[in-house]
This record gives sequence, C-alpha cells and structure tokens, in this order.
Amino acid sequence: MMIPSNRNKVIVIGGGIHGCATAYFLAKRGQTVTVVEKDHIARHASGVNAGGVRTLGRDLAEIPLSLASMDLWKKLHSEIGVYAQAFHPSFYLKVAIDEEGYALGSARAEALKHAGYNHEFWLDASDVQDRLPKLTTPTYGGFLVEGDGWARPWLIVRGFAQGARQYGAEIIEKCNVFGLELRQNCWYLKTDKGVFEADYVVNCAGAWAADLAFQSGEPKAPLSAYAPMLAVTESKPPILPAVIGVLGHTLSLKQLDTGQFVIGGGVRASANLSENSGEVVLPELRESMQLAARLFSDISNAQIIRCWSGIEGYMPDNLPIIGHGKQPGLIHGFGFSAHGFQLGPAVGEVLADLVMGQQPRVPLDAFRPDRF
Repeated sequence: MMIPSNRNKVIVIGGGIHGCATAYFLAKRGQTVTVVEKDHIARHASGVNAGGVRTLGRDLAEIPLSLASMDLWKKLHSEIGVYAQAFHPSFYLKVAIDEEGYALGSARAEALKHAGYNHEFWLDASDVQDRLPKLTTPTYGGFLVEGDGWARPWLIVRGFAQGARQYGAEIIEKCNVFGLELRQNCWYLKTDKGVFEADYVVNCAGAWAADLAFQSGEPKAPLSAYAPMLAVTESKPPILPAVIGVLGHTLSLKQLDTGQFVIGGGVRASANLSENSGEVVLPELRESMQLAARLFSDISNAQIIRCWSGIEGYMPDNLPIIGHGKQPGLIHGFGFSAHGFQLGPAVGEVLADLVMGQQPRVPLDAFRPDRF
C-alpha cells in the first residue's frame, strides 16, 4: 500500500469502534482523514467484547452520551448499511436475586429519579418472570430498558470502517505508531510504515493510548490494562429473548440467534500490552458460568466450546477520557473500562465535533482528560 506523502488533516490512531466511528463522521463531513491501526480493524477490545448494546446501568455522568449513542444505533442502517443487521435490539434486564441487589436497585431508582432520567423501569418479581418464563431463580424484581440489545461487535466496527472508506478515508492496518511529536503546529507520527504529518491527531489507541500520549509530552493518565474474559456455549433451544445482568454481581448473559449463550460481564484477567495477549483464568470465569446456570437451569448442561479475553484500558473512576489534550491539535478518546462498545457511535460523533471546533450535543465535563 502506498503511504500518502501529503500532510493529513486528521490522523486517527486506533481501529476500534471509537476510532472507526470518528473517521466515519469526519469523512462524511468532508474532512481528509487517515486511520492507522497497529494490528487489524477490531482486533482488540472493540472486536472481542460481549457486544452488549445497553443504556441500562450507566454511571449517571455517562447517561447523556449513552442515550445519544442509542439514537444513532436506532438509525444505524442509514449510516453503515447492511452491517447494521449485526445489531439485535430486544430488551435488557438487570435483576436482583438477593437483598443486597434489591438495596442497590432501590438506591439506583432514587438516583435516577433525582437526576430526571426515566429510561429505566423497575419491574416487580412477577413481571420479571413474565418477561423471562424460563428463569429458574426467584428475584426481587429488576430494571428493564426496552430497545437495548446486543450486536456482533466486529461487524459493527467493519461497518464504520467501510463507511469511512466510502467517504474517502484511508485505513492503514499493521501500522504501529511509536513516536508522536508536535513541531511548529504540525504533528509528526513515526510509524513502521514511515512518518505521517497531520494537523490533528485523535488518540483512540485503547489500552495503549496513555503511553502514546505520554510520549508526546502529555501528562501520564492512570490507565490500567486488563483482559475481560468471556465464554460461549454450544447451541441450545431459545430460552432467553433479552440480555440479562444481576445487580451486585458480575454477569452479562445473552443468547445469540445461533442459540449459543455468551457469558461475560467484566471478569478480568491479566493483559500483556507488549505481547498483545490476555489471559483466561477459568476459576474466576467459572463464577459467572455458575451464576448463569443458576438463573437458567437449561444452561447447566450446555457445553462451553470457547473461552477468550480481549485487552481493555480501565480508568480509576471507570469513566472514559474524552476531550482535548494539553497540546493543540491532540484529542483523546480512550479508557472506556470495558463498557465503551455501545458508546462508540456517539463518541465518534463527539470526537469529530471536537476536531472541527463544533459544540458536541452532550456534556463532556465528566470525561475531561485533566481530571486526574
């Protein structure tokens, strides 16, 4: 592939959902944009996550961004065409199976009411059972959001990448950035495919983003890398029409259209950034599997056919970094702490706004890069 010698208007570092969505919205608005990805599009967190598309259970500071993103998910076909078929809206339930969970639900309900949000509805135990007739564990009720669902993440990312290309963006894979420097209002990116120049750099490098920013002279962000683990079962008859979680417990459970159950929810293992690898620690993942089987006894005899992990960057407050860096022309979007997939479309739109000097439609104060 020929590397363009001309100066780029914008270079996006990272080919996950946030980077590809940013490139898509920039290119759609007529901007010259190049994405550089050190491996392959959707290789890391954006391609190997559980694919949950949820507004439910968000940190209060994250709700406006999540709701704005859901607006984009609902009209995704008009943005990325047939790739949008990888999104399966249904509903999301987060149930309480013990008194601790019920107390958490009560506190959540009060906080939502105080903040003026009404997208989450509390169902009593009988309504939960009506919604999930195959549920084999009594509940104290649970939160419901209609229209949340799941997607095949790698297809959604490819959709944004393809859409960006159709609007003129270039995407260069196997292109590792190992140097980032600002000289005379021009950014120079040293890569193993040559030196790139750009007016703006958007840092969507995931778990590698803090080190990259630090190389450029930015303050060191307290980003930690872990490997969220997941498991998938053999195909079984359909019993679960929704995505389900449990208040006070680490679980995300869904049944795909293939009949397979995906079991995850953020149980972490160690990640090695230099080797692009994440561990799978079965004893810790087993707790999620056992909880899934407790909720639905039909899962107890479903054979696990694969376990895996990705690499994700976590911030101490579990909120992402989104905003301008301390140096002109550098914009950050990273640290999504294993719950950034659903946010991807809106984050791409927001980062495109920041590049172009436009006012984003959602507040970003909670995500300021300098908050640490």
